[in-house]
Amino acid sequence: MAEELKASVKYLSTLRRFAVGFVPALTLLLSPPVLASTQSHALIIGVGQYTQASESTPLLGVPKDMEIARRMAMAMGIPSNQIVELRDSRATKSTIVAALQQLRQKTGVGDRVFIYLSGHGTSYSGPKGCEQGFVPYTEGRHTFDDVLTEAELASYTSKIAEKADKAIVMVDACFSGGLGAARTRSISQAAGMRAKVIARSADQCSVAVNQLSTTRSFVPAMQRLGIPEQNFVQISAANQNEVSWDNEELGGLATHAMGQCLLGEAKDLNRSGAITLEEVRQCAQAKLNALMEPHRSAGMLPSNIQVRGTRNLIVMADPPKLPASTMVSTLPTPPKPTAPTAPALPQSLPDKPVAGTPTLPSLPVPTAPSVPVPPLPVVAEVLVETIEDQLAASRATLDDVLSQRNGRFKLDVQAPKQLKINQDPFKFTVKSSTEGYLYAVMLGSDGKSFYLLYPNKLDKDNKIKANTTYTFPRPGWSIKAGGPVGTNQVLFVVTPSVRDTKIFVPDEDSGGGAFTFSVADLASRKRLVDFFVGRGVQGRSGQMAATLVKVEEVQ
Repeated sequence: MAEELKASVKYLSTLRRFAVGFVPALTLLLSPPVLASTQSHALIIGVGQYTQASESTPLLGVPKDMEIARRMAMAMGIPSNQIVELRDSRATKSTIVAALQQLRQKTGVGDRVFIYLSGHGTSYSGPKGCEQGFVPYTEGRHTFDDVLTEAELASYTSKIAEKADKAIVMVDACFSGGLGAARTRSISQAAGMRAKVIARSADQCSVAVNQLSTTRSFVPAMQRLGIPEQNFVQISAANQNEVSWDNEELGGLATHAMGQCLLGEAKDLNRSGAITLEEVRQCAQAKLNALMEPHRSAGMLPSNIQVRGTRNLIVMADPPKLPASTMVSTLPTPPKPTAPTAPALPQSLPDKPVAGTPTLPSLPVPTAPSVPVPPLPVVAEVLVETIEDQLAASRATLDDVLSQRNGRFKLDVQAPKQLKINQDPFKFTVKSSTEGYLYAVMLGSDGKSFYLLYPNKLDKDNKIKANTTYTFPRPGWSIKAGGPVGTNQVLFVVTPSVRDTKIFVPDEDSGGGAFTFSVADLASRKRLVDFFVGRGVQGRSGQMAATLVKVEEVQ
């Protein structure tokens, strides 16, 4: 299909007007995309100072945590006037609950929400057995009623996520205790760090690691409350039986590492054109492991940062760099993790088609314009990719875009699973639970080009109604399987707001027939992400329904 996309006679008359602009692709790398400005909100909570009566160790790094969390929120596109902060004595359980309820009231349909908590965690004996939770500020000794349990946090967050497109919750605390209280306290003092846990020796739930039987309940609780997994993310500094560490200079080590990676250090490991939260987590885990390595002999182990829910959420299209002052560490400086060496992109397209290269009927093969190519600011972007690398990366791009879908929207696409080359037409039906604008992007069977199948130059009206079945192609155009043998991947997306197709194919008006397309290099992958979740969003809503269909072409 990628090699011989056929349309109507009207389509054939436009073929010789084709031209591909290579310079705009390079220009995109010089001017990175930014996420669309949907309405967003943040609630940042930190408890580091406690009363003597509470018998809780102060956490001196909490102010740093709140500073980093605020910068993370603003980097996600959340304006400063939409960020609410509660710290120390202002962060009692009642005030936290009230703030969560207020957040629910002001969250609109399709908004994004970031909730951050830093402080002590605990595992406590509750009415339903051992429960884990966050310890707010209290004047006296903590009791179970003072703890904001994970189940409670899930309950309040679910009410927000009922309206929000995405709810991101990050907690830097150790909920389980992990180590005995006395052992934890002595290690912390020796290393200048503190475990972010309150463990009561008299409580059967505050026991040693190997006796813990409790499990985290946030994600299952959210799902029981009816929130689709695609609509929330839980980021935890530690697993249920691990310690999260606090340092006065750096803050919580997990927050410090996540902040560095989210704000510029994370790499696009699969070269999909976007950095996801999972890639941020991998970067942060490597940094955390390196920070803690010198302390293993003292029994201090790094926690495992957890990301659950929409692990591949794209929160920022192009993370800003942290200033040097924020990068300074008083702990032993670890070696930076070595990123895998990626092959380089060609600086021009081939003069002649390579065997198996997707072509359209009577279409000249695109060549780079004879103008000077400006140097790229990042050498790592100029890499040569093998066909296998390009195919894997382009598939990852479609998967990353698919991961941004709203789980409350349903999109049903019926299409043939297999087509015979030069014989079978490609037909499909679409039915969406929400009205909006339909887009269909195909990665050809050889993985070398992205095609914008719909809307196209013969059928531009892509608005569809909810719960209505549409059959494509409509009269006036058609698609026929043209090879090569392989699997086409077609991403169908319905969006409440229009997408600007020029973000994906900047020179679509210069020709190219009914189906504009772009060579699936890194620049095009970045543009495709930008098309759906960045500057391509024309309007307030960045929400989408999406599904990915695979169509095999055979002889």
